[in-house]
Amino acid sequence: MTLQPNLIFDPEETLLSYTDRLSIMHTGRGMERLLSDRGIHKEHFISGRADAVAVLAQATGHDVEVLQRNAIRVFQRGASFRGEEVSKSFLSPRVARYCPTCLDEDGLKIERRQRLMWGFQLVSRCRKHGIKLAEVRQKSATNLRTALGSEPLAKREDAYGPTPAYLEWLCRRVETVPCIEYPWLAGQTIEQVLAASETIGSVLEHGHRVALSKLSPAQIEEATDIGFSIYCEGTKAIEEALDAIRQTSPATAVQAGPLAYYGSLYDWLDRRSNAIDPGPIRDILRDHIVKHSAVEPCSIVLGKEITERRFHTIYSLSKEVGIDRPRLSRVLKELELVSQDATEVEIGNKVFEAAAAVPLIEALKSAVPLSEVPGYLGASKRQVEILYGAGLVKPLVPRTGRGSVRRVVVARHHLDDLLLQMHALPEMDVEDGAVYRPIAFACQHGAGRFLDVFPRILAGQIPCVRNPDKFGIRSIYVDLRAVVGNKLLT
Repeated sequence: MTLQPNLIFDPEETLLSYTDRLSIMHTGRGMERLLSDRGIHKEHFISGRADAVAVLAQATGHDVEVLQRNAIRVFQRGASFRGEEVSKSFLSPRVARYCPTCLDEDGLKIERRQRLMWGFQLVSRCRKHGIKLAEVRQKSATNLRTALGSEPLAKREDAYGPTPAYLEWLCRRVETVPCIEYPWLAGQTIEQVLAASETIGSVLEHGHRVALSKLSPAQIEEATDIGFSIYCEGTKAIEEALDAIRQTSPATAVQAGPLAYYGSLYDWLDRRSNAIDPGPIRDILRDHIVKHSAVEPCSIVLGKEITERRFHTIYSLSKEVGIDRPRLSRVLKELELVSQDATEVEIGNKVFEAAAAVPLIEALKSAVPLSEVPGYLGASKRQVEILYGAGLVKPLVPRTGRGSVRRVVVARHHLDDLLLQMHALPEMDVEDGAVYRPIAFACQHGAGRFLDVFPRILAGQIPCVRNPDKFGIRSIYVDLRAVVGNKLLT
């Protein structure tokens, strides 16, 4: 049988508060009496079990889904709200805070309603009245009537500053009002968004070793609002914040771990967020760590194994390329990967991108001195000088770098690429000897400057063949008919 008269269900009120008011109206006693009369298990109802809520919905004639929306399902180690996992401390169905002005507007004590929004840990003000939420003494109560008892309402105390953006977003999210200005947040839970915002903002505002439990509600609100202004913009803005957090870290040694570089943010994601999925912030921080730290392969970073090295320290780089550290320091300076005046301590505290540093050092180990390039390419010394001056033969160490004039070397793979292009030319037949002449001969007899002819040959713009009895540039024979107006020169 449906209870009559019934109370209109307020979508802003907690289910426990509504049930207590309903019980007072029908039995003159608290929620426990009504639950007992209807055969509803008290603890099951307080913990938001669906079967217990369904019995109350049947008794009141309300849609069970309407009541369930304002019920907080509490488990042994966590909770859930509208299908989203939340931690017990993040959102509670019990009374901890209230707005004195809201309760004053409610009227009689039996009409006082505990608002759902007051149960969120990060809500410390009333959005409607702009005042601070007052604390209750008995924080284990399920309704305001028993939590306040005979105590008078707290005095109104204005909140500092305008309503923070994260509170506006939270209220709209709970009220199911679309937040189209924050598309990146749409696929995340409320706690994922606000917990990440709180931690990022707290580290930025109060340092790497900040203890959130020691911050005042006003400090938490300010830090969360700062973090939310960053987090709501998405991955790029978050990465910029992580850059700032890392750069302001007191850590100086390259061996310092991510806890030293990211402080409480890393500690939260590594140890204190295992029960509740923290959302995309964990992947974003892991990527940031791997991009900026010399993480060893097979290391576990925030729950995932890193299979590929992204950065080296000078120690790991020395082991990788087989060059002892003192010599490697000189090599790094020669390659301009560190400044010429860098100290050993400064080099030891740097990281080097593995994809760039290792091939460059390996290339230097096998590099060909400029004096040996003519023999390597099958060219004259003058031809190599021309190609070097034009940048077609490129020095491994930039010519503008210190020490480059003293020891000019060319990467072996670069020279091999040139040789492969020449070897791809069609092989010369015996009959071709009448019209094909060596490239040097062709340049001297009207084909043009070697500097102009050689690149055109590699580009396939001048007909030529390769003499199999010769090597490199000397093996290139040019069709004189194509370069001197079909006039055969002898």
